[in-house]
Amino acid sequence: MTRRRPRPGAPGFAFLVHPLSPFHRRVVGVRFFDPAMALGRSDGAGMGDVGPIARVGLPGVAMGQVVGIGLDPAQMLADQELALVRMRRAAALAVAGGAQAIGLGSLCAVVAGRGEALQAHVPVPVTTGAAATAWAMLENARTVIARVGGPVAIVGSAGPVGRALAVLLSAEGVDVRVDHKRGGRQLAVTVCDGPAAAVAGCPVVIGAGPTGGVLDPVALAPGAVLIDVALPGTLTGPPPRGVVVLAGEAVVCPPAWRRRFWGRLYQVFAGYGPRQVFACLIEPLVLVASGRTRPFALGRRLDPDDVAVFGAVATELGFRPRLARGWFGFDVADLPGAPRR
Repeated sequence: MTRRRPRPGAPGFAFLVHPLSPFHRRVVGVRFFDPAMALGRSDGAGMGDVGPIARVGLPGVAMGQVVGIGLDPAQMLADQELALVRMRRAAALAVAGGAQAIGLGSLCAVVAGRGEALQAHVPVPVTTGAAATAWAMLENARTVIARVGGPVAIVGSAGPVGRALAVLLSAEGVDVRVDHKRGGRQLAVTVCDGPAAAVAGCPVVIGAGPTGGVLDPVALAPGAVLIDVALPGTLTGPPPRGVVVLAGEAVVCPPAWRRRFWGRLYQVFAGYGPRQVFACLIEPLVLVASGRTRPFALGRRLDPDDVAVFGAVATELGFRPRLARGWFGFDVADLPGAPRR
């Protein structure tokens, strides 16, 4: 594959997000110049509680706008129709500003038909971030499996990311255990009766559930490694001593990555940290940079071939997945019992 040359008038994209907590909503209120939201006197549900947060991207390749709505996770799940209305408003603002693709972050990618309801009202591709997430998780899981071995349990295997990972890892000969029959359909994997049964005795666990909070920590094997992308997290409580929990969706950006003041603040408050982003953010960037007009991921289905296509273009552009603990990269040589280099 030849490297794409930066072109004048680089295409634009948008990434829709929501505050993760009341504190985050206050920060968003400051950015929106909304005193009521900034002071915690607004619940963020108003039609006007939508607007741009930050500008990020690769100059000459694709530049994008992070666009926020004021609803928090509880509101998003409790009233998905309201969430869709606010997402439509945010998408309309983005398209009016030149966005050629819309990416969905956090629960924006889960509610309202995993992007399908929004796509029905938007004239540009809507992509959920699932392909980017699966790509980053696959690369990071390979790294951990090479150090720790298997079998590997996938929690959330009925969802698009979990199912794609089951397909891709089992095709590589990895001993995979899934927590739902949908995740194991027509695959050479072990189908278990729920998350606790799937993770029993497994040294590596992948948390790929879309809304998290489904696994009792005591079900994990001593010293297990949980690679987690669920939001909220896969565990219903703190991990047992000796269990290592790693973020599997962290991506290091190329040197050309640009973000202004609010872009830097967004990366920090979103939990990415100053030197990395989560993979879902770059899915609409990769989509428009490649000239693609079809979403990488939309609805419940995620084609493993699209994960591979996404990964090839993202790698070409200089993005690199890495295991992370909070804001910092994690070296698998530090895993208990892993062979030292």
